[in-house]
Amino acid sequence: MVSIWHDAAQAFGVGFPAPLQGLLFWVTASLVVHVCQRLVEHTAFSADPPSRRVSASHASLGIGCIVWALDVVGLFLYEELAHHAVALDLVPALSGLIIMAVSTRLTIPTLSTSARKLHIAMAGACLAAGMLLAHFTITQDLVRSFATVNWTAIVLAAAIALCLATWTSIRHRAVKMSVLTPHLLRRSWEEKAVCGAAILLLHWLLVNTFGLLSVPAGDTAHNSALLVCVLVFGTALAVEQLRNMHFDAGRQQLLRRGLSMMRASNMAHNPERDMQLSLIADRLHDLLQPDRLALHFQPIVDLRQPGVQFEALLRVKDPALGPLNPEIFLLACELQGRTGDVDRMILRNALDCLAAWREQGLLQITISVNVAPSTLLAPGFCDWLRAELAQRAQPHHALRLEMTEHAVIALGAPMVDALQALGTLGIAVVMDDFGTGYSSLGMLADLPIAGVKCDRLFVQQLASDARRQSLLRHIGALTREFGLSVVVEGVETAGELQAVAAAGLHAIQGYLYSKPMASASVPAWYAHEMQPRRKALQALLSHTTRAAAGSAAAAPVLSASRASGPDFLHSVHPSHS
Repeated sequence: MVSIWHDAAQAFGVGFPAPLQGLLFWVTASLVVHVCQRLVEHTAFSADPPSRRVSASHASLGIGCIVWALDVVGLFLYEELAHHAVALDLVPALSGLIIMAVSTRLTIPTLSTSARKLHIAMAGACLAAGMLLAHFTITQDLVRSFATVNWTAIVLAAAIALCLATWTSIRHRAVKMSVLTPHLLRRSWEEKAVCGAAILLLHWLLVNTFGLLSVPAGDTAHNSALLVCVLVFGTALAVEQLRNMHFDAGRQQLLRRGLSMMRASNMAHNPERDMQLSLIADRLHDLLQPDRLALHFQPIVDLRQPGVQFEALLRVKDPALGPLNPEIFLLACELQGRTGDVDRMILRNALDCLAAWREQGLLQITISVNVAPSTLLAPGFCDWLRAELAQRAQPHHALRLEMTEHAVIALGAPMVDALQALGTLGIAVVMDDFGTGYSSLGMLADLPIAGVKCDRLFVQQLASDARRQSLLRHIGALTREFGLSVVVEGVETAGELQAVAAAGLHAIQGYLYSKPMASASVPAWYAHEMQPRRKALQALLSHTTRAAAGSAAAAPVLSASRASGPDFLHSVHPSHS
């Protein structure tokens, strides 16, 4: 037993660092873990390929250099190695830096964006191997003989490095998933401190892996100068990387806001949604399957005309992420350059539903589908859409396309040409979310659109806001002069319906008439619920008009019968309350 202990003591020729030096290294290593985590997270939360590539490149270079600096600084921890650190040769030291940077560059993209634990574990193992190789390259000129190996130290070091890289990578994935799964908590400083302690132990094992040469004592001042230089290099690089990360996050935020305005005018922006974007981008290949892109349909009713129109609303559900916000999903597709693919899948799905309904005798149904400007402007889109309609033997007037006002107005002449080409086919285009952005009333006279959809913002507090009432009346009058149809979205109460009707508008969409429904539910709704609900709304408006006419001092029609209307509707169809 004494012999075994003596052999082990001889094998570990470099003693453990003194308490103060060990504490300082532990704190420094914990901070390095924090900086590396932030850099990897920034790469992971980038959604578009160019941003991911640039972020991964910056993060890899930063992490490689910072870890290299930590490794070199660690050599000053031990009394036995203080002079070895000063004697480092420039070529091995820079070679170790290159190996460190290359290993991070090859593995960071997988560690930050992969959705598969096996791939993450393999990348973590490669990263650990690269960092071990970099350390041995840095210290190769100080090793007495590579034939003399402390197998206990090298096995323990490899195990710790592998566990540290793999565990932190998988834990990073869990942190990213915590946006959608709250039970997965974000990484705390306690975990970073544990990682820092593991790095301290790992470094001590590595310096005991091979026997070192004897190096004569050097100048203490020179030792301190070299240590300070490496520390300043690592610190300055870390600070610069964090500052650049902050500015790049702002740039990406502006890009996302600009693209989101082309699809949805009222999308909120916050860090949680940015994280969801990156998660969706990671799994986009699996999500872009026709059976994953389910459609629900919400009726649009004109109380003065027969028939009904349905707007196709996307519903996306992922086994791992759960139900996804359609607007965030579509923005992820835009950032990944897959908007054309997803829009064509949605159009095929919607046209299949339309064909199935019309085969069952629902000939008065039309559908509207929201498309992105890049899809509409893509070469050959009109020919493709004509072929899809012909394949299903559907009339062109049964389909309408919707685009946000930002997309219609901002893209200028190319968009006008595309709208005219669709109009030649008999496919109408409607300006969606009208009034939420920089609406140009003058453009309404020039744009070849068939109608507008007033956003929910027009309806909010409409019954009690005289200025909104006047604005809605003037919009109705203006669009009638131009021959455009008007649909008011988000009508959810009887008071809102009365206010809209008082403004001279009669086409509505909202929960007051019907919630969105699955495709399979549309025929039954059409046969049994459409007409009763239409009559209920018409009766509500007639009742309000008579009540207002019979009262000499009646309040404006906009505020009448707020309570009685919904009760009447719910008594007819309580299932839609």
